[in-house]
Amino acid sequence: MSRSASKSEEKSHSFRFRRPEDSDSGDEVSRPQSGRRSSYITKSTGACVHCKSLKVRCEFGPGENACQRCQAGNIPCESRSRKKRKAAPTHEDLQERAHSQDCQIQSLLLQFDRMRTEKKIQVFMSHAYSGEYGDIDKLSNCQLPRLAIETGGRKFSRLGYRALLNLSPPDIVKHCCLYPGDITELFTMCVLPFFSILDPELHTPQKLIWTCPFLFTVICATASRYCTSKAGLYSLARDFARDAAGKALVDGVKKIDICQAYLLLGVYPSPKKKWAEDRSWLLMGVAIRMALELELHLPPPYDCDEREALNRTRTWLNCYCVDGSHAIQFGKMPMLRLDDYTARTSQNWYRSSSINMPYDVHLVAYVQILLIMAKWRSIDLDVVQFTVQTERELTKEWSLWFGRYEEELVRNPFPLCYYRANTTEMITAYLRLVVLATGFQDAFKLGLSRDSDILRRSIDAARTVIQIMVERLYQTGFLKYAMDANFLYVSFSAAYLLNLLRPKLLPLLDENTHEEIIRTVERLISVLGSEDVALDGRHTPALYSRFLINLLSKYNARPKRRSETPPDSIRFHPQFNEERRPSPPGWPDIQQIPGSSEHGTAPTLSGYEPGLIYQEAGDADMDFSLGHFVRTVSELPSNQYQYNNVDSTLWNDQWNVWPSQLKW
Repeated sequence: MSRSASKSEEKSHSFRFRRPEDSDSGDEVSRPQSGRRSSYITKSTGACVHCKSLKVRCEFGPGENACQRCQAGNIPCESRSRKKRKAAPTHEDLQERAHSQDCQIQSLLLQFDRMRTEKKIQVFMSHAYSGEYGDIDKLSNCQLPRLAIETGGRKFSRLGYRALLNLSPPDIVKHCCLYPGDITELFTMCVLPFFSILDPELHTPQKLIWTCPFLFTVICATASRYCTSKAGLYSLARDFARDAAGKALVDGVKKIDICQAYLLLGVYPSPKKKWAEDRSWLLMGVAIRMALELELHLPPPYDCDEREALNRTRTWLNCYCVDGSHAIQFGKMPMLRLDDYTARTSQNWYRSSSINMPYDVHLVAYVQILLIMAKWRSIDLDVVQFTVQTERELTKEWSLWFGRYEEELVRNPFPLCYYRANTTEMITAYLRLVVLATGFQDAFKLGLSRDSDILRRSIDAARTVIQIMVERLYQTGFLKYAMDANFLYVSFSAAYLLNLLRPKLLPLLDENTHEEIIRTVERLISVLGSEDVALDGRHTPALYSRFLINLLSKYNARPKRRSETPPDSIRFHPQFNEERRPSPPGWPDIQQIPGSSEHGTAPTLSGYEPGLIYQEAGDADMDFSLGHFVRTVSELPSNQYQYNNVDSTLWNDQWNVWPSQLKW
């Protein structure tokens, strides 16, 4: 066979003649060079499937469509086709896939949060577990629906039993073993009447347990400290309240109930090991900022319900009072405007509606008194002269509200109304002392005598503050529920009086005034440290009682009589620590270099007037401001003021004189 014939035969084997309908989509099609148009010459792109698996070339006979190897093996000769490409996903497919992944991630995060919460609750339980409650971290599944139905009340009964099964009570209910009777006791018997910010018609446990679990938790936690039937519950409940505060801040939900919850946490702080650990100012700031964002400082909307409108205004006025009181205590600028419209126009708000609370009159009176203090802080004039003027304005303002109190007490003769009226008078006297103490330290540089108007008025204001608490508030039995700020007021007043006993200032007092100051402070110490007021040795009144004991022992040089004993009606807490504590620092002194004076030197010998007491060159400068007092107390470790049994030598035979009935 010639070479040309061999090439022709190989060429014929490498071509397959098929009809157009027999051609594969994967074959390469070309027209033959001949003139026949009825068929196509299809060139194989490679070996068939079977030959490809054997890694050999296909061999075709003349005019055959199947290779010889497939024919010999009786195997279908199938040409290899191009693999079908997977269709590209559409935009909708991508969105659905992303949503599915997001749901999966969210589910994993929820599982992680649930595990972390359970771990945190286990830590709470390990710290505060008490065997008298049994296994309080486990309630059977049948108890929770029953609890939800009982506490849900008629308003939530429309949800049905199946809907209530899906609702989860707050953690404080599930893990503190709180049943409907316990919740009712915490809301009505203990603390709720003392929260002037809450309306008993709006803030019911049946409503708050579902609408605002945060406020519900705060009320239960705060009240648990005063509930004797659940001893030991407070240490666990406060952890849940603190945890709920953090969750509410992270969630970013803005509601009036949440604002009120932060305010309550700020004015009823939990005990801390150190004064510096107290975060009341932070919680107050969150509440005030939320109130501004809720526009509570503006008049209520026209479509607002009447009770809800009162709730908005009441919450804002409480924010104004908390902000003003905190600014005065620490000597800082308030967060709110001094000329706030709602505060300035609130004189008659307490009787603007028939559903006003009986305690709204006391809230409005406090607002008007703080407006006078705001004016005093904003003016920088002759300190001594303006001090006396402001003190007279405060006295006049209290006289005005005293008359209004008498009118309201005729309509609402409740014991708590008398208590609040006495508290407002005590706060007014305390603010008078704050103003007069500032003028006293300036007048002392110029010279003071026994007949000084500022000295006489300041002593009267300080004694009034203490007498109201000892003779009126203590007799009501409500004093243990008071805010910590009330105990700060009387402690500052007592410290101011004791400072007058130092040798430098002692000539300003006659013998009767000297003895009266000692008796007044001793009576206050006994009240603050008694079991009827101090819940335990860490409660704020007990700490201030220990502070005043040390301060009195430092400045009281009169001889002690062992026959003096406290009255039998007062019971004191057990002794926490018998170790003798050092005396507190010399408040209100400010350390200076000897021989120097920030305000110059005292008058020369030729400039002295008989009977006047001056601040001489080299004497430590004194700061009688409340802010300096708070800072002095805050810098001391709290264990220095753990309450001990009061020495019987601190008492005198005047103790048997107690008011037999409530006086106001």
